[in-house]
Formats: sequence, C-alpha cells, structure tokens
Amino acid sequence: MSKLKKQQFIVVFILALLSALEPFSIDLYLPGFLKISQYYQTDLKAVQFSISTFLAGFAVGQLFWGIISDKYGRKWPTIASLLLFIAATIACIYSVNIEQFWIARFFQAFAGCAGVVIARAIVNEYFEQDDTMRVFSLLAIIAGVAPIIGPVAGNFLVSHFTWQSTFITLLALGIISLLLVVFFLPETKVKTIAPVQKRNLIQDFRAVLRVKIFLKYTLIGSVTYSILMIYLANAPYLIMEYGQLSSAIFSYIFAFNAVGLMVGAWVSSAFTRWWSIRQIILYTTILGLFCSIIFLGLCMMQQPIEWLLVPLFFIIFTLGVLFPATTKLALEPFHENSGSASALLGSLQLMLTFIISAATNLIPVDLLLLTGLALLVCHGLYLACYAIKEE
Repeated sequence: MSKLKKQQFIVVFILALLSALEPFSIDLYLPGFLKISQYYQTDLKAVQFSISTFLAGFAVGQLFWGIISDKYGRKWPTIASLLLFIAATIACIYSVNIEQFWIARFFQAFAGCAGVVIARAIVNEYFEQDDTMRVFSLLAIIAGVAPIIGPVAGNFLVSHFTWQSTFITLLALGIISLLLVVFFLPETKVKTIAPVQKRNLIQDFRAVLRVKIFLKYTLIGSVTYSILMIYLANAPYLIMEYGQLSSAIFSYIFAFNAVGLMVGAWVSSAFTRWWSIRQIILYTTILGLFCSIIFLGLCMMQQPIEWLLVPLFFIIFTLGVLFPATTKLALEPFHENSGSASALLGSLQLMLTFIISAATNLIPVDLLLLTGLALLVCHGLYLACYAIKEE
C-alpha cells in the first residue's frame, strides 16, 4: 500500500466529519431527554420517538442520496444535503411542540445520512483499491470519536446551558462541514461512469443485489450493526440498573468500549499485512461468537457487572474490525454505480437491523437474559451468512 498524500488525508478528514454527523446527532442530545420532555411538557416516550423518526429519515435518505449522487456527482449533492441539514437543525432548535421536533429530526437524518452514503462512494472512487481498506478503517477510527465524546459533551452542554445548545453544536458542525466540502472536497465521480438516468432504477438495484459478494457482506454488516444497536439499547440497563453504577461511571465505560471499537477498526487495517480481509472477518466472527457464549453464560448465572463487561468489551471490539472490512468487500465490485450500492448497503443494514432487533425482543425472558440471547443469536446468524457462496 502506498502512503496517503496530504490532499488525500484532507479528503479522509472531511469524509470522517461527514460520517460523524449521524452518530453525533444521536449521542449529543441523549443527555437532554429529560429537559426536552419538560420543555415540551410531554413524557420521555414522546422524546424517545424522535430517535425513531431520525432512523426513519436515515433509512429513506440513504436511497435518495445514493441515487442522486450517481446522477449528479458527489460534491453538489453533498453541499445540498448539508444545507438541508443546517436548515433542519435550526428547525429542531426552534420547534414549538414535540410533533414539529419529530419532523425536524426526520429531515435532519434524511440530510445527514448523505455524508455516510456519499463518503463510502468517494472512498471507492478516489483511492486506489489497495488503499481503500486502510481508508475505511481510518474513517471508522476518526468517526468513532463521536460515541466517546458525544454523551460527555452533551451532558456538559445540557448541565451548563439549555438542551438547544446540543443542536447549536450540531449546527456549527454542519456549517464547518459545508465550508470544508465547498473549498476542499474534489469531485470524484469521473465522466466514464455510466449515467444512472439511462437505467431503470429497480433494475439498477436488482443488478446490485445479484452480486453475491455484495449480498454476503452486506448481511454480515447488517448483523454487526444489529449487535451495536442491541448494545446501545441495553447498555444503560446493564450498567446503571443491573450493575447499580452511577451515570458518570456509565459514561466512562461507554467511552472505554468506544475506544475498543476504534482499536478494532485499526486492527482491521493493520492485520491485512498477515491475513486476507476474508480471513480477518472469519476469525473475528469466531471470536465474537466465543465471547457471546461466555456473556450469555454469565448472564444466566447472574454474575456481577464487572464480569459481564469483559466479554462485552471484546464483542464491541469485533464490531470495529467488521464494519470497515465488510464495507470494503461489499462495495469492491462497484465503480460505476457505487453511490447506489452504498445507499442500498446502508438501507439494507438498517432494515435488517429492525427485523433482527424486533425478532430478538419477542423472546419471553427478562432483559438481562434477553441481551445475552440476542447477542448469541446475532453471532449465530454470522454462520448463516457464510452459507452464501461468492461468485
């Protein structure tokens, strides 16, 4: 692999910032839930619904921006999405009721997800094939800062200012991202790429889904994302209610696990010196399966939280390895319609995550055991994904 040039590092930084807008948009405002509910004189469930509208906007937006970026290039759709993100964030700040807040969050996600979709397409086009794995890992490492500092920064802002200050921070990030894209991000969609308007959209997506490599590693990536969502949804219960630890200690544990996620992303790139990407994915899923079995066993014995956190950390570490590796292999066959492939990748992951999460929640057991069973089921699904043959 060749060393990345200065201009390439600038591009990586911009793409990482664009990719981080989505996790920051969630992690930063979580500590303000109580103040938001008080401000709108509603309950916490109504505020939590803003996460659902955000995820809905994220799912719809990925398909939209992937198609648009294949048709009109990468730079101008990114600029348009950031302008919409800025407008939606302002709407969040000045929403007069919870219903307006829901709608504003939907459009904030709809716009913010463009950075994630287009960033993957740009990496696939702008960098040499030998460098894409390293770049995807760099993106994961840099963007991984969001879940580390997001809750801590959000708690500081909410404690010292109003809940709107978290969205003012997002507004500033959106403006900075817009300026960087306008002045420093090159257009990467070359003229030789086949124009999307000459194709039937459904046929275009069918063509992507027929590629077995894409299907296989998108499914593995979807299971990986499901594990992350299970962790995020149940970590507060595990640490603060079951473990009886304070919210401050919860923040430290959350940040420590996020570091594990970043280390995993680094390992995903560094270990390509000795193993192929497919070997790395295989060994990592085996490690995750082993840790999930241990975690479930500890849950069944109702062991102290300190014991549970050890296998949980290594499970989170495996996610950091798998995210860039599966993205690299899923998008590798596509150069002409990498925007559509990237959009389909993200949308399928989100939809399958909803299905897997809903299915595991139907298991009639207590929340502690449910968490362990859900993690084990997901790691078992990895084995089913390996039944798909690559062609």
